[in-house]
Amino acid sequence: MAEQQQQPGGVPAPPPPEDEDAAFIAPEGADGFDGEVLDDLDGEGMPGASSEGDDDQADGEGEDHPMEDDSLQCFEGHGDAVLAVAWSTTQADLVASGGQDDKAFLWRVGHDAAEATGGTMATAELAGHTDSVVSLAFNATGTLLATASLDATVRVWRVADGSCMQTLEGPGDGVEWLAWHPKGDIVLAGSEDFTMWMWLAQAGTCMQVFSGHSGPVSAGAFTPDGKSVVSAGGESDCSLRVWNPKTGECSLQLAGHPFHEEAIACLGVHGDGAVVITGGVDGAVRVSNIHTKRLVASLQGHEDSVEAAGFSSHLPMAATAGIDGKLLVWDTGTFTERGCCQHPQPITRMAWASQQPLVATGCLDGVVRLWDLRTAGCVKQLGGHEAAVQDVALSPDGSMALSGADDATARVFSLL
Repeated sequence: MAEQQQQPGGVPAPPPPEDEDAAFIAPEGADGFDGEVLDDLDGEGMPGASSEGDDDQADGEGEDHPMEDDSLQCFEGHGDAVLAVAWSTTQADLVASGGQDDKAFLWRVGHDAAEATGGTMATAELAGHTDSVVSLAFNATGTLLATASLDATVRVWRVADGSCMQTLEGPGDGVEWLAWHPKGDIVLAGSEDFTMWMWLAQAGTCMQVFSGHSGPVSAGAFTPDGKSVVSAGGESDCSLRVWNPKTGECSLQLAGHPFHEEAIACLGVHGDGAVVITGGVDGAVRVSNIHTKRLVASLQGHEDSVEAAGFSSHLPMAATAGIDGKLLVWDTGTFTERGCCQHPQPITRMAWASQQPLVATGCLDGVVRLWDLRTAGCVKQLGGHEAAVQDVALSPDGSMALSGADDATARVFSLL
């Protein structure tokens, strides 16, 4: 399929944002969760629960011959690997990408955008970082984009014109990830210097510094109601911590056997805000209830680092993806393995569809795959990249996928 290539230009203003809700104010969510409690984390040790997967199932396994280019668009503005991609939360044809060239870009996708912009796709180059852009995300209203860099800063950009609104400083080492508050314009970011920071984005004011981890803060998130912050420690830390964003106090620390014994690489928070799934570099997966302070499940199945983990918002399922090439689907009622989606090479990223029980994965073989969690079957294999896929994002309506790869391109694929 012919590729559409874009060059830098300007970004049109999105629809006016709605009035912001006050930060940390949200309706109370459900606190229930099915699943047997295996151990409380203050108690004695317990053997890991084992679930036997069907290793023979390898839907979507790569083929020997090169795949065709299935992409609808190819963005070639980056000068090095594309490490992070994001889709606007409110503007269906607006996306962002960040790369190892220390730059981020805003650009538009789709045939309508091509016609409206005369083929330029209204691309805006966001320059200013002095090291790789490793994470980026749009705020809830879609008016701001935040970019996190290994240069130890987070920058906040106006989507309307691509201008830099704030440079958020404080961390003493590279910033590994960022996340927006689900309602307010508040940015959370974890650093390699063992700290986590929270800023008021538009003012650039530091609201909290969360200190306590003894290793890089490898993953983190707000709970869905925005009233708590969850973080995980890398290297020798191996802990999961829960923080009060108003006071900065750590209200819970889960560490030591039977929790993770090696670094935690990723986490996902259930929609009820009570349950967190974590994946470790040793392949261990743990499910914990942060309200009851108990370990819900210890899941066995991965043989190498777990790079992504999360819960389905549609069905009682969880999924984990790892360097061993396995996308494992778990039943959250019994915490047994429901299916194994085998990839030919390590999985780097997993993205969840918002409207169906589907996930997309990025793989070192350069292929983006779409999986149905109900059957553990591969729905689509999408080729086009010539090197490892580093990040994947899905459009809000689930009709398209955006990927960034080591071949210095970002590509858009149809999932229909």
